[in-house]
Amino acid sequence: MRRPVFETERLILRPLRKIDYLTWYNANVHAKPKQSPWDHGPRAAETCSIRRFHFVIKKHRDFARKDDWYYWGLFEKRSGNLVGHIDIDIFDRSEQQFANFGYYVHNQFYGQGYGREAAAMGLRIAFSFLKLNRVEAAINIGNRKSIRLARMIGMRHECVRKRYWYENGKWTDHVIYVANPEDIGLKARPPKGRK
Repeated sequence: MRRPVFETERLILRPLRKIDYLTWYNANVHAKPKQSPWDHGPRAAETCSIRRFHFVIKKHRDFARKDDWYYWGLFEKRSGNLVGHIDIDIFDRSEQQFANFGYYVHNQFYGQGYGREAAAMGLRIAFSFLKLNRVEAAINIGNRKSIRLARMIGMRHECVRKRYWYENGKWTDHVIYVANPEDIGLKARPPKGRK
C-alpha cells in the first residue's frame, strides 16, 4: 500500500527517502544522552551507515506493501530535520480492524510539542487512510510522559497487560490506551466488503 504524505502545522509526515540519509544520521548519532529507559539516546555512528539506511527504507516499504506495518518520519517544516516517527502495526484486517500505534521523538527535540502534534495526526491516518476501527497504544506502565500524551490526543485507558512486552532486557507490564474513530470525531465504518 502506498504511504502518502501528511502535514500538521509544523511537521511533514512521510516515509523515509534516500535523500534523507544525512538528517536520519544526525537525528540518531547526535541525540542527547539517554533521558529515560524508553529513549535510545545517541546511536553509534557505525550502526548508521548509508547501507543500513537503505536497508531500513526497503524494510519499511516491504512491510507497507504487505499491509503489515507502516512508518512515517516526522520532518520539521522549518528546518527539514527528522524529529521522530509514528508507526502503525496492523494486528487484524478481518472483523476487528485494529493495530498498535507507536510514536517517538528524538530527545534533542523534546519539549516542543512535536509528539502531541504527530500522534494526533497519527490517529487520523489510522482511521481515515488505513481505515482501522481500533488503535491501541501499549505503553510501559512507568512511562508517564507517553501515558499523558495518549490521554491528550483522546485515547482512553482500557487495562494493564502483565508481562506484555519484552523491553530493556525483561518482560514488562504495559498499560493499554485505545481509540476508535468516534473518539476523534470521525465516523466508524464496517470492514471492507462488509455491511
